[in-house]
Amino acid sequence: MTRGTLAAASVKPGRLSWMLWLVPVGAIGICIWFFYRDYIATGPLITIYFQNAEGLQKENTQVMYRGATVGQVKSIDLTGDNQHVKVKARLAGSAKNLARAGSLFWIVRPEVRLGSISGLRTIVSGEYVTVEPGTGPPTNSFVAAEEPPIPDEPQALQITLLAGNLGSLQKQSPVFYRGVQVGEVVYYQLGADARQVAIHARIWHEYAPLVRVESKFWNAGGLDIHFGLFKGVQISAESPKTVISGGIEFATPTDFQTGATNGAVFVLNEKPGEKWTSWAPSISLNLPQQAVRTNAPAQSFLK
Repeated sequence: MTRGTLAAASVKPGRLSWMLWLVPVGAIGICIWFFYRDYIATGPLITIYFQNAEGLQKENTQVMYRGATVGQVKSIDLTGDNQHVKVKARLAGSAKNLARAGSLFWIVRPEVRLGSISGLRTIVSGEYVTVEPGTGPPTNSFVAAEEPPIPDEPQALQITLLAGNLGSLQKQSPVFYRGVQVGEVVYYQLGADARQVAIHARIWHEYAPLVRVESKFWNAGGLDIHFGLFKGVQISAESPKTVISGGIEFATPTDFQTGATNGAVFVLNEKPGEKWTSWAPSISLNLPQQAVRTNAPAQSFLK
């Protein structure tokens, strides 16, 4: 080395210097994971408008469908006009198809109705939101139902019963034929002149041939109390359910003729006529076969 000449510096990487790249690579990986978790693996953030969201809690209340958890409530706020409650919920990725127009959301609460108790699970776990899926285009905004909807049955026979008053009848009150439930009340309303109550009921498809234009309907709800000189007091009811929820029964005469069609109107009598309960016509029914147990493998349900 001559005077005034500097030696060139030599830089050699250390054995562990490559580990410094783990920090930015790890940060990028974490960002990718959060993006996947929040935008790809999870479903959409939906908004549900309720009249009353009592019982719901943000970050705690679940959205459930068929007993499976498919989402969670993220926020609960009043709307700008203070008339509704705006609830935002995040759906799971597997439940993204529930966010479609026509989907109906409602809150499941413990309830005593129609002689039975429903929603007992909510006593321990709290209220939750459930859904009936729609088939429309994707959407993120919904108006909730205030009570569970009654499932549609397009093939059922739709009839109207006119009564002086509603009595103990309510939605889903049973309709009986010879003691067997063959239908139910769907809804009721006052008549056009407010002098009668129009009770809209449906008879399930397989039992529709029982209803003829000559059929007679009467109120079978509550308790039937008779006083007799020798037999004393006799108390009877159509079924334990009708004591609470009310009920309707009908009979068809032996010499029946034309079958009833959708929209047929009948009078709902307070009590049956003397001969009505003795009518026993032979009417052919197309009843489905009873379900049988199967040991079919699970793959058969995935086809």
